Amino acid sequence: MVIVDTSIIFKWITDEDSSNSPALVLLEQFLNNKKGFLAPDIVLYELANALSTKTSLSLEEAEKAWNMFERLHLTITYPKLPFIKGCLKFSKKQHISVYDASYIVLAQEKKCNFITADAKLVNNVKLPFVKLLKDYKK
Repeated sequence: MVIVDTSIIFKWITDEDSSNSPALVLLEQFLNNKKGFLAPDIVLYELANALSTKTSLSLEEAEKAWNMFERLHLTITYPKLPFIKGCLKFSKKQHISVYDASYIVLAQEKKCNFITADAKLVNNVKLPFVKLLKDYKK
């Protein structure tokens, strides 16, 4: 199991990378059932927001990208209050957003890696299971 964030999924569904990119290699592993992927529910809002405000996609193109995401059938976790409290604590301790903390706390709970394209986040937390996409070893 691997936790992925919006930065990875965005690359998957917007054709942002070339065919040999680490993101697409990871996606291929997922589609071939060699890796299971999981994300907290915040990924839904972040992805929709990115498609709406961080691209020049038309509404039709954004909906097409969202439909592609839906077809991935990524496992989404929905938090209970203690999980959010843990995210709050981690956020305060590490000086990162609760949104980013949710991916890391989920990875801690599941005892697995968290992969992101966010180099600043990886450098801020300096945890061995928080991996930068380009450095992740399949």
